[in-house]
Amino acid sequence: MRLFHGVVILFLLIFAPLSAQNTKLRLAHYDEEQVLNAMPETAEVERAIKSLGDQHEAEMTRMEEEYSRMAGEYQKNYTSWDETIRKTRMEELHTLKTRMQNYYDMADQTLKAKRVELYAPVYETLYNAVAKVAEQNQFLYVWDIKQIKYKSKDAVDITPMIKRALGIK
Repeated sequence: MRLFHGVVILFLLIFAPLSAQNTKLRLAHYDEEQVLNAMPETAEVERAIKSLGDQHEAEMTRMEEEYSRMAGEYQKNYTSWDETIRKTRMEELHTLKTRMQNYYDMADQTLKAKRVELYAPVYETLYNAVAKVAEQNQFLYVWDIKQIKYKSKDAVDITPMIKRALGIK
């Protein structure tokens, strides 16, 4: 039995490299950004994200105007107020400034989370199309062009095939 395993291993060592030389590696690349920008879903996602961003921007503007109003009132009346009022108004300004920073952080996190949520189905559609094209053309590996450090003149760019698979002209 041991001899049989030795013969099998010897067979693999001799003939495996020969068969690998006869197999042509099928590699391809595509421009993910170009395909994403051509997908109609991307425009919809960007509109939704812009709308949400505009809402947050309006709220930040409102808070900044409130802060400016309160700061102006503080400067105007500083000398006429007693120490207790000055201290209370300064705390109000500080509290509002903290609220503004917290809101900015939360809005930023909300926009990032919404971007990930809305783009998830777009990327799923794209990656399904990449897989379909790769399987149809028997590519073993497919990379995004931005991750490639070198490509020969014979490299296969499947961006047009992916666009066709997505119904994009």
